[in-house]
Amino acid sequence: MRILAVDDNPIIRMGLRTLLEGTEGVTSVIDTGDPEEAVAHVLAGWVDVVLLDVRMPAMSGLELLPRLAGGATVVMLTHTDDPATVSEAIAAGASGYLVHGALEPRAMVDAMRLCRGGSQVVSGVAVGAPPAGHHPPAGPDPAVRALLSPREAEVMDLVADGLSNREVARQLFVSEKTVKNHVNSLFAKLGVTTRSQAIVMWLRQGHGPAADGPEGPGRTGPDLGPRTLGTSPVRP
Repeated sequence: MRILAVDDNPIIRMGLRTLLEGTEGVTSVIDTGDPEEAVAHVLAGWVDVVLLDVRMPAMSGLELLPRLAGGATVVMLTHTDDPATVSEAIAAGASGYLVHGALEPRAMVDAMRLCRGGSQVVSGVAVGAPPAGHHPPAGPDPAVRALLSPREAEVMDLVADGLSNREVARQLFVSEKTVKNHVNSLFAKLGVTTRSQAIVMWLRQGHGPAADGPEGPGRTGPDLGPRTLGTSPVRP
């Protein structure tokens, strides 16, 4: 997957390249703070996914978005977590909306891949009343929830909210070792090996694997928002 990071802050762009380069599934990462250069990269067919900031001085991401969405999958990546801005971005053609710090690099790549496959991913937006015209995403897939015991489902709900094992233990008044046992058990039942994979399965709206592979059009879910996934590192 070829990624273009568009942000007026060179430090953020450098950080994104450092985080994403070498991550499984990423073949290249280029960046720019120039809106016209971003459009040129997309029109040339050099990128698959654009990570686009909302607030930029020369031209806002929301203004630039329609010019990019026709040639690449656009995922907003920003510090702005206002639900109204999320709705405006999605309406303007964004396939996803991620708040900085909500997902670790591997989960970000998973989210971008899902957006390329036709899903809509929103992560890091505070829970609250949805803005007008916004339809909240479906909750955990009942078929997936049925695979777990009630306690494991309770643990998985907290994992999907971005809590670490220690935080889950405090929330449920159990030991961290007990939580780890539950996590290992539910990983086995869900057939996953990482927290990000478990969250993707837990919050999916579609059923079954994509007919055309992980990036193909056969996949219709999931939506990871509008939950707050926190900044805790993803780990088993």
